[in-house]
This record gives sequence, structure tokens and C-alpha cells, in this order.
Amino acid sequence: MSSTATDSPRRFTVLTLVLYWSCTLSGLAIPWIATVAVDMAKHDQSLAGAVRQLRLHLFAPGYNLFVIALINAMPFMIFAVFLLFHLGRAPMDDRTLRGRRSAGVLMTVIGLVAFSLWTHLTTLWQADAQAALAYLFLPFLLLLLIPICYAFGRALSTLVFR
Repeated sequence: MSSTATDSPRRFTVLTLVLYWSCTLSGLAIPWIATVAVDMAKHDQSLAGAVRQLRLHLFAPGYNLFVIALINAMPFMIFAVFLLFHLGRAPMDDRTLRGRRSAGVLMTVIGLVAFSLWTHLTTLWQADAQAALAYLFLPFLLLLLIPICYAFGRALSTLVFR
């Protein structure tokens, strides 16, 4: 019989903490990763040059990538607190419920990261004033995406955890 992350309480606790920190840190890092990736792919910069550009634009007027990262991180942090309480309060003796909750949370993390990364990459690739408006709407779209992805993950998990 194979062992999963929801089999033992210790593994489940580790899974909860890993998801919490990966959600929190990815919310902050996605804009910076996208900036470096676009500089390397579109502007033919080396990794060192792209990181240097990131450091120069982190607090620069007109760029302010730090504020963009904070705006992007807000829905991730809200969801991280939710998952900490949601998974942390799951009964340890109910493996099925822990598995379903884990699947819903994991699907939501994947959905948030994918949508945020896609939005940042396309916005930076186009690089015009209208594309930058995406940064204003992104937190609201991510907040809307949370219950949709969670419900999809829970629905998929009902097929796996019976």
C-alpha cells in the first residue's frame, strides 16, 4: 500500500506548512520571476543582467516592482491564512476529509500561481499603459478564482478519496 501525505498527522502538518509558505512566497515572487523571465526572453539579457534590472526597478518611480509584488501577494496571503486554518482544523482521524481538503487547497494554489504568472508574463510582454491596468484588476480576479479552484479541487477529490 502506498503512503500519501494525508496518511499520518505529521505528514499532513508538513503539507499544510509547505502549502502555506509556498502560497505566501509565490505571491511575492511571481512578479519578480516574470520580470526576469521577460527580460531574458524578450530583451535578450543574461540572468545577471535581468536580475540587475529587477533590482534597479524594484523601487523606481514608474516601475515600483515592490508595490506590484505586494498587490499580487494580497490574495495569496488571504488564501494562505484560509488554508492554514482550513487544513489545521481538519480532524486527524478522518483521512477522507483531510484528502479532500488537501486536494481543494492544492488545486487552488496551482490555479492562483498559474493565473498570476500568466497575467504578469503577458502584461510585461506587451509593455504598454493599457496592459499595466491588469495589475489593478488582478487581485480581484485572484480572489474570485479562489472559490472556483477550491470547488474544482474538491470535486476532483471526490473521485479519488471515497
